[in-house]
Amino acid sequence: MASFLHDPATKNHHYSGTTTVTSPALPADEVFFVPKYLASTCYADCVFNSVTGASQRNAQNGGSPGSSNIASRSTFGLLDGDATPQLYNYSDLSKHSSLVRGLPGFKAYDSHGSTLPGSDDMPPRLPSCWSSDGVSQSMEIFGDMLEVKFAGPPAKGNEQEAAAVRANHPIPPQCGLFYFEVEVLSRGKDGFIGVGFCGPKVQLNKMPGWVADSWGYHGDDGNTFACQNSGKQYGPTFSTGDVIGCGINFRNRTAFYTKNGMALETAFKDLKGTLYPAVGMRTIGEHIRANFGQREFVFDIESYIREEKAKTYTQIHSFQPPLELLGDRSSARADTAITQTIHKLISSYLAHNGYVDSVRAFAGDVQKETNAFSAPKADEHGDVNMAENEIAEDLEAINRQKIRAAVMEGNINRALKLTELFFPNVFEDNPEILFQLKCRKFVELMRSCAFAKKSASEDTNDEEMQDVSKTDETDMHEDESPAKPTLAELLNESLRYGQKLHEDYRNKSFPSSMVDVQKALNDIFALMAYPDPISSPMAYLLAEEGRGPVAEDLNSAILVSQGKSSVAPLERLIQHTTLLMRELADQGGQSAFVNVRHDFLAP
Repeated sequence: MASFLHDPATKNHHYSGTTTVTSPALPADEVFFVPKYLASTCYADCVFNSVTGASQRNAQNGGSPGSSNIASRSTFGLLDGDATPQLYNYSDLSKHSSLVRGLPGFKAYDSHGSTLPGSDDMPPRLPSCWSSDGVSQSMEIFGDMLEVKFAGPPAKGNEQEAAAVRANHPIPPQCGLFYFEVEVLSRGKDGFIGVGFCGPKVQLNKMPGWVADSWGYHGDDGNTFACQNSGKQYGPTFSTGDVIGCGINFRNRTAFYTKNGMALETAFKDLKGTLYPAVGMRTIGEHIRANFGQREFVFDIESYIREEKAKTYTQIHSFQPPLELLGDRSSARADTAITQTIHKLISSYLAHNGYVDSVRAFAGDVQKETNAFSAPKADEHGDVNMAENEIAEDLEAINRQKIRAAVMEGNINRALKLTELFFPNVFEDNPEILFQLKCRKFVELMRSCAFAKKSASEDTNDEEMQDVSKTDETDMHEDESPAKPTLAELLNESLRYGQKLHEDYRNKSFPSSMVDVQKALNDIFALMAYPDPISSPMAYLLAEEGRGPVAEDLNSAILVSQGKSSVAPLERLIQHTTLLMRELADQGGQSAFVNVRHDFLAP
């Protein structure tokens, strides 16, 4: 299998700067914050799908024309300074389902009409600032909720008295690893500052680590404290100007610290329970500022998490399934069976999507590889004989390929005609698919108008230069080319088609599907309200990426009409694996470091 997949642990994405993942489509109290270093974890994938699902539900409930799943996707990304967000243009659970990611008004559902899992399950939020409810009265939290200062009065006569503050959310084990840093802005009088974490019921009048269910690293003596007031020598002291980092690794239930970007040894082991980041102070003037990922960390936490991810994949790759699970085959025959199963999955996926030439090429390559080692033959267990994947005479697959190509080129008229010619029952059985295609046709007309207007503007600016550079040969070719429709002609055609589309569907609905007809119409017609749709809030509708989901949905409908599955076995395997990894990640542990979409599906 390694020959087909890259090594996800070493995948290079060239991310720099800091990252905040939010969605304007969510209410203010539901905004998600995800640090950049967690981008490759299962937790980040859950947030991605939850945010897009919430945005989609807002759109279904009558949001503004721009409040669709794409609205959240426009900000759910990894920001590289001021560069464009690095976005994923698909959802792992609905890549080949009836989710129209190019048109609003459609929802994700499976072949049985059920909403896809994950859209309503919001993952727990990460700590992002200090809590105004979880702070001692002796402390003052500043406006951005990241700075804390000891305001007094100082403890008198009781060395155990102090003040503490905890973060606004507990650390979810689903994230796999959580890291934050504390910069000491001032050590105050004595530098009694402790950095650590605690449980939800710990009183906030003690330093972290001094009482049960709390742990801390103290700057005045360099000791660590674990649920008791007797410390253990751990690392160097810290003072004004130092940056102390604290990380909790749920893969092995340990905690570690860093100082000024340098990692210290493991501080605590066998951690359990609900944990909040916490800071404690004791004397006047002590002042710190926290960083939960809003800014770049001093410590290279991304390299650390890549190492943890690599350890997880090393363990996965070293796993040998029991032979009884492989039909009691010998080890050599088991390896052969696994390879042949992979070949079947790939071949069926290509055939499912109508990639006829690719299936032929793949079958030929596999046959050559097989012949190089042994004579090809099938055994009693039904292992692959690639000849059975030959589809040279499979007209259905060839026709599906033609239809897909037409949609991907934006030629919706051709796709409609070919579908009616080769698969006449598809639109009768799936009227929502026909509506989807007609909506896409209107978008393509508006796309032509938008780019024609842009081209006309550029041609006007360059007209003089082009006149000078023309030759007799180019003039001859231009005379032979058919005249392109003018911008006015394109606009008139779009207007007439839009009026006809509105007339046909203004009173229609599709009770058997989750398509919101009026929402879809309102959003696509909003394109006509802007002089320049390309720079408008609705510009996402014009993207070529919107053609892919339409082609996939039409292809699935055709397959179902022919008595075949709407989802290829490889896609089902990915869905199953993704859900399984999420279930495991909910318990914490190393599964949290596996993100199927990021590690295996992202380009």
